Amino acid sequence: MAVDKKKKKALDAEITDALLDDFDKFEHFAMNYWKQIAAAAVLIVIGVALWVIISDVRNTSAKRINNAICDAGTEAEIIKVLDEYPGYPATNYARLRLAKIYLAEKKYGKAYEQFERLRSSDIPKEMAWRINLDEAYALELEGKKENAAAKFAALGADPSMPDELCCEANYGAGRLYAEMKQNDKARDCLAKAGRGVPGVQSQILDLWRSQAKFMLIRLEPPAEKAVKKAAAEKVSGEKTPAQK
Repeated sequence: MAVDKKKKKALDAEITDALLDDFDKFEHFAMNYWKQIAAAAVLIVIGVALWVIISDVRNTSAKRINNAICDAGTEAEIIKVLDEYPGYPATNYARLRLAKIYLAEKKYGKAYEQFERLRSSDIPKEMAWRINLDEAYALELEGKKENAAAKFAALGADPSMPDELCCEANYGAGRLYAEMKQNDKARDCLAKAGRGVPGVQSQILDLWRSQAKFMLIRLEPPAEKAVKKAAAEKVSGEKTPAQK
């Protein structure tokens, strides 16, 4: 009896496969498994809806946080957003603003601490270059001219820096060495700043170069100045054939 039932089921299955086309098979499948299909569809819809909601929330939250970081202007406000959102890239710019505040208040140690923290974080190389130059200027403001000049000179010799920044650094070093009466070092740095860069055209670069050249002329040794002055006077004092 059990064997007959098995045979009957197998025969029914063969007849069903033979008679039903693909559409009928799908309809037959859907009628028998509609609950499972409906449940799966609901899960997919819920999943998509959750993804959209989470994305919107994240975008809104990120925008709100970035606005809070950008709006922070005082020392207390900046420190607060740095503590609350340490992982956001925008905090690097807030930290740089904090360093500027410390410099304006002559809190040089705190400013250097912020510079160092910025250098150790994932910041664009352009920001790192500017930070290094700002630190050299800060050393000068602090009265540490020797250290500032050495830092400027080191930055000016850095081949990875853009030409404009190298020229600015070399001029800064030459200017400080001239103030300290270290004229040989001053002339060396100013000469580097005054050199042209083949194929590079920049108003900023031209500005630093012209400043360096002007200061370099003022630093010429007295003997060279005397020779040039005598040569100029000789040329101006010579009579032309018509005058003779």
